[in-house]
Amino acid sequence: MSATVTPTPVPAPAPRVGDRWLFETRLAHKPSGIRLLHELERADAAGYVARVRGAAADAPVLRQGFDRAMNRLWREVEPGEAIHYAPAFALFRFPMHAGLRWTVDVQQRQDGFPGVNRVNIAANVIGPETVTTPGGSFEAWRIEAEHRAGDARIETVYWYSPQVHRSVRGEEHTETPRGRSTLIYELLEWLPA
Repeated sequence: MSATVTPTPVPAPAPRVGDRWLFETRLAHKPSGIRLLHELERADAAGYVARVRGAAADAPVLRQGFDRAMNRLWREVEPGEAIHYAPAFALFRFPMHAGLRWTVDVQQRQDGFPGVNRVNIAANVIGPETVTTPGGSFEAWRIEAEHRAGDARIETVYWYSPQVHRSVRGEEHTETPRGRSTLIYELLEWLPA
């Protein structure tokens, strides 16, 4: 008789200033999409700040803020203009283990615009899997989630890699009264500091 092996719970990420991740985001029916380089420029007790730059030479530098679990607190849509999330947009919980579930209601507001949007997130850690992206093969944790905002329902599957401190692949299936779409993002390259 064999014993069941339970993977060790995953601790919170610990990226370092200078870590860089190159991602590509594309619609599922397209062969290519937008490439964005994320570089960690600050890490402190409050969380992390990353610079994000597109592939074009004249692409603006935009910043994103994360809590200590790499959940987004804010992201610039233009330099100096951001979307803010309260509490953080909770894609991750730590220590991470199979069967971990959470729900959170997030208030989203954008600089210069009145009002607040609400996003409901329900997530579930399925367990460890090997996932392959153009950046390599990674031991990762599969997380399935559903986000609801207004009339939009977004079902997501993403794979968090403790090795690179981020999710390395994600699929977002969005359904609204106006139609359906699928967005895919994948890690192309990870360059640790």
